[in-house]
Amino acid sequence: MEKTNKILLNNQRLPNNVNVNTQLQIGLENTNKPLPLNDIDTTVSEYEQFQKERKESTIYRFYGVINPLISNPIFNDNIKIYEGLDEGGSVKILNKKIFSSNIFEKDGWIGYYNDEIDEDALQSNDRKSALCEFFPFDPGYDRLKFLDSDGIPNYLIKITYPFESRNDIVLVRNNVGITINDGIPIISKFSIELNGRLYTGFKTVMNHGLSDGDNISLLNFIDDTLDNSLKLNKRFFRVIKVGNRTNDDKLRSFVIDVEPQEINFNIGVSTIKRVVRGVESKYYIRRFKSITTNYTDYDLYPAAYGTSYFTDDVAAFNFKTDIDVKDLKDNLGRPLTELYLTVLKNDNDADQNSINTQYWLEQQKNLDPPNNNRFWTSMVGGYDLEKNENVNYNIRSYGDDNYINSLYYENIDESDEIFDGDIIEYNDNELLERVLENIYHRFNTVYREKIVNKREGYIYTPFNIIQIKEFSNYIHPIVNFQSILDKYNITNPNEIVELKKSFGIPDYAFELSTNVYKWRDILEIGEVDGIGDGVEYPFISGAHYMYLNERYYLQRQDPPCEFTITSKKLGLGSQVPPENEDLFLSYLSEPTYLNYEFESESDWASSIDNVGNVSPSKLTNNDLINYNGVDTINIFVNFVSFFGDYNLGTRDVAGGCVDLSLLKQKDIDDVC
Repeated sequence: MEKTNKILLNNQRLPNNVNVNTQLQIGLENTNKPLPLNDIDTTVSEYEQFQKERKESTIYRFYGVINPLISNPIFNDNIKIYEGLDEGGSVKILNKKIFSSNIFEKDGWIGYYNDEIDEDALQSNDRKSALCEFFPFDPGYDRLKFLDSDGIPNYLIKITYPFESRNDIVLVRNNVGITINDGIPIISKFSIELNGRLYTGFKTVMNHGLSDGDNISLLNFIDDTLDNSLKLNKRFFRVIKVGNRTNDDKLRSFVIDVEPQEINFNIGVSTIKRVVRGVESKYYIRRFKSITTNYTDYDLYPAAYGTSYFTDDVAAFNFKTDIDVKDLKDNLGRPLTELYLTVLKNDNDADQNSINTQYWLEQQKNLDPPNNNRFWTSMVGGYDLEKNENVNYNIRSYGDDNYINSLYYENIDESDEIFDGDIIEYNDNELLERVLENIYHRFNTVYREKIVNKREGYIYTPFNIIQIKEFSNYIHPIVNFQSILDKYNITNPNEIVELKKSFGIPDYAFELSTNVYKWRDILEIGEVDGIGDGVEYPFISGAHYMYLNERYYLQRQDPPCEFTITSKKLGLGSQVPPENEDLFLSYLSEPTYLNYEFESESDWASSIDNVGNVSPSKLTNNDLINYNGVDTINIFVNFVSFFGDYNLGTRDVAGGCVDLSLLKQKDIDDVC
C-alpha cells in the first residue's frame, strides 16, 4: 500500500458490522530542498569522537576521600587547661594536673574524663559539656584530625609531580665524596653457611631492590685475597639469596658467593649497584613540584557516613582547580604518567586566641624566636634507614644527641613549592623507575622538644601516587635511525624531526648512541597491554575525572619497645618536711607512675588506713600525714620508664610492642 493512502474504519461499532476499507488519495508537497552531497556531509562515530577527545585532553579533575588513622600518644602534658578566676578575682588561664590514675586512652587518644565542674570557671569546657565527657590532652582533635570543628585546617593538600632529580646526598658519612650517585652504601657484613660452606652476606643502609639471581657490581670494596683474585672492579657478582642467616630482612640483606675472609668493606665508601644485562643502575632522589598551592584549590568536608574503625572521621575532598598536564614533563623528560596527592602538616592549625594556644605560648615565651610563637616545630624530611651513627637522613634518629651531626631535609613548610622526595633506582635496560625508599616528614610540638626534653615526634609519608597513565610492559625494538639518515643522506634538521615523527619515535625515547633509540610506549587511557597494565577512568565534559581513596597514617617516630621499673624513696608523716606531701602528689601525676609500696611491714601496720589500697586520685593531705602518731613512714614510688631504639628523652606512653600486662587495667568507672 502506498504511503499516501489512509485507512478509515466504519464509524459504527455493532456486533454484525464488518469494517470496510475506504481509500482517500492525499497529496503531499515537499517545499524543502534536499541537501547537496559534498565534503561536509559525513557520518560521525560517537565512539571515535569520544576516543579522540579523550586522547587529546590533558585536563584532570580530582576528588575522593582520605581515610585517616590519627591519635596523640605523644602529648604535651597531662593537664587540664581552663579559664577561671585567680585569688584576686581576675580572669586568668588556669591549669590542673591530672592524676596518672585518671589518664585514659579512648580510640587511641590520650586524655581524661571530666569528673568535676570548676565553679570559678568563666568559659571553661566544663561549662559547655556534661560530666564524664572525654577530653584529649594537647595536641588534641583540633590540631591533629583531618576534620575539626574550629574551621582552621590542620593540613594542606596539594597536587605535585616529580620534576627533577638530585644525586648529591650523602647517606653514610665519608671523607671521599661518596654520594647516592655511587650506589647503595653497605652498613655491615656477616657470614652465612649454605650447603656446608661459608658465604658472605652484606647489609645495606636502605632497601636494595635485589632479587635472587640478580647481578651486582661491588664498588670500593677490599679484596683480601693474596693475589687480588676477586677482580672486584672488573666483574659482576651474582646474588645467591636475599635475606640474612634467619632468612629475614630480605629488603636490606643479600648473600654473594665469596668466602668471608676474602672480602671486606669500608663504611660509607663501599657501595653496590644492580646490573641488568651489563648496565649498572642509577640511583637518585626525585624532587616534587607543586601544581596547586593553597587551601582555595579544593573543598574539604565530612564524607557521608564516613568513619574509620577507630572512629576517625573520613574526609572527602574535591579539587576545584583543574590540573593541566599538557606542558609538564617528569624528572626524566617524559610526559607525566604520575601525579601525587601530597599532604602537608601546617602550623596554623588552631585559634591563636584560644586558651590552649595562649597557655602553650606562655610556657614558651622565654625561647628565642622563631620558636616561641609556634605550637609545632618546622617539618623535617628523611627516610626510614638503618640505625648507625654514621647515617644521614634517618628520620627516626632526629633529635638523638648521638646524631647531632647528621644531615636531614630541614625547615620544610607547607607553603614550599619544591620538596625532596623518594629514592629511586633506574636502569637504562629497563626504562622504569623503581621506588626504593619513601620520604617521611617529621614534626613535634615546640613545648615537648624545647622545654621538657620529649623529642620523639610524629612522622608520616606525604606523597600518595596518582597513576594517570602507564608505560607498556614491553620495550619497543631498537630503531637505528642513523642508518636511515646515512642511507638517504638526510642532514636537514627539520627533515630529521619530521622523519622521526613518521617512525613514531617519541621525544622521550632513550638514545643508546647517536640517533639509535629504544623506548616504552605510554598506553592511552583505556588501553591495556598483554599483562593487564593500563588505566581507565571517566572522561566527561572535556576533562578526566579521577576518584582517589587514600590513607593518612600518623605514626610515632620511635615507639618505645622496652621498659624498666624505677623507684623513688620518700618519707611521709608528721615529722617530715611538708614539701614531701606535694612531691608525692606530683609523683602521682606523672604519666609513668605505676604504684607505691611501704618500705617495711611495720610502716604499713602503723598507719590508720591501708594507704596502699586507696586509689591515688582519692588521697587527701590527711591520708598522707596522719599515720596514728607515727613520725615517719617510708614508701617507694614506682615508675615505668620506656625505651626505644633512639635516645629521644622521656617517653610517657609505651609503644604497641610493649607488654602492658604489668599496668593496672582501668575503665571510666574509676573516675565517674
